[in-house]
Amino acid sequence: MFGILGGNKGHKIKGTVVLMSKNVLDFNEIVSTTQGGLVGAATGIFGAATGIVGGVVDGATAIFSRNIAIQLISATKTDGLGNGKVGKQTYLEKHLPSLPTLGDRQDAFSVYFEWDNDFGIPGAFYIKNFMQSEFFLVSVTLEDIPNHGTIHFVCNSWVYNAKSYKRDRIFFANKTYLPNETPTPLVKYRKEELENLRGDGKGERKEYDRIYDYDVYNDLGNPDKSNDLARPVLGGSSAYPYPRRGRTGRKPTTKDSKSESPSSSTYIPRDENFGHLKSSDFLTYGIKSIAQTVLPTFQSAFGLNAEFDRFDDVRGLFEGGIHLPTDALSKISPLPVLKEIFRTDGEQVLKFPPPHVIKVSKSAWMTDEEFGREMLAGVNPCLIECLQVFPPKSKLDPTVYGDQTSTITKEHLEINLGGLSVEQVSHIYLITKRHMNTQLIMTLNGYNDICATGTEW
Repeated sequence: MFGILGGNKGHKIKGTVVLMSKNVLDFNEIVSTTQGGLVGAATGIFGAATGIVGGVVDGATAIFSRNIAIQLISATKTDGLGNGKVGKQTYLEKHLPSLPTLGDRQDAFSVYFEWDNDFGIPGAFYIKNFMQSEFFLVSVTLEDIPNHGTIHFVCNSWVYNAKSYKRDRIFFANKTYLPNETPTPLVKYRKEELENLRGDGKGERKEYDRIYDYDVYNDLGNPDKSNDLARPVLGGSSAYPYPRRGRTGRKPTTKDSKSESPSSSTYIPRDENFGHLKSSDFLTYGIKSIAQTVLPTFQSAFGLNAEFDRFDDVRGLFEGGIHLPTDALSKISPLPVLKEIFRTDGEQVLKFPPPHVIKVSKSAWMTDEEFGREMLAGVNPCLIECLQVFPPKSKLDPTVYGDQTSTITKEHLEINLGGLSVEQVSHIYLITKRHMNTQLIMTLNGYNDICATGTEW
């Protein structure tokens, strides 16, 4: 909704910001927010009265005033340097507790932006968090933009205090572009965001970082504690170029400059961490409860090293479930997530929700389409290469790793090429992880009682 304000003020564009506070997503704060969002929790969200860690200074009413600011960025109009115009900094205003589209524990706020024809159509926005606590930004929607309509930004990302970032957090409209089709006013901002995600390979990773960087496995041992705990570096050599791990940038050990100091925590970009249900219920009291009571019970009932002999046994976890000893459920703590997993209707059944891939078809996981989807989605590390020679030729030494001749034929491919032949297709891409892991897997399998496998082409 917008209205003409008169003079040079142009229009006011209404926006709706949907977010979730850290306090809602933390286990201790769920107790304070069981009645809903900000209103139901009173001072529970960003609340000073409850003394919640991370919300002591901000206070419950602070979110309504000047703690979260947004600046629109134009996708069609440029400044003097050729970059998209940046609008005035605007703060969140009215809380919208009754918005019908809100999800569980989400809160919405209205925000109004000054707009005129010289600004053009927004394509991105900066956001600043001036609070001590981070919050989870779900989405931003701009309504009734003249000659355009509605623009929706799907965010789903944690936003920390503005001082944590070298550059302001930026989000782009829910529209994808090929690099050469990106609107010119947004090119600079896209490039900067890509640099933020790649990092520069320096410094130690912090909780608020969003960098996806990789390093060799050089933190498997602890030579400073004992020489017996020293471990070689895995990856990075011509003989063993892989595997890789997420780079953390911790200080090297004193005795071995090539080894990184071990840590009890693992750096994962915050947006990749578990959601609030697993983080709050399962990963806190749930694990403690299972470790102390449930696992010993299962160990006694089924044996620690019990394995599945048939696929039907695996499917049974999702269909019929596992019948537990009669006293097992009474030993499980009454947490919401555990109540959902361990049924208490007298059937004494441990039943897991079925994976999405087999909800429609039990054999869907065996299809080429699903295998390709999982490879591209990053279930396993892989290489994507343009096929230069057909059939594909391996670079591994056959005298060491055996015959690597591919059995893929033209007939295998042409059934999916829409009537074209292999020669008529300009680009065919090969997705593989075999070369990456074969050397490591063969080394592991050289030890007794170890059997590791790797995916073929």
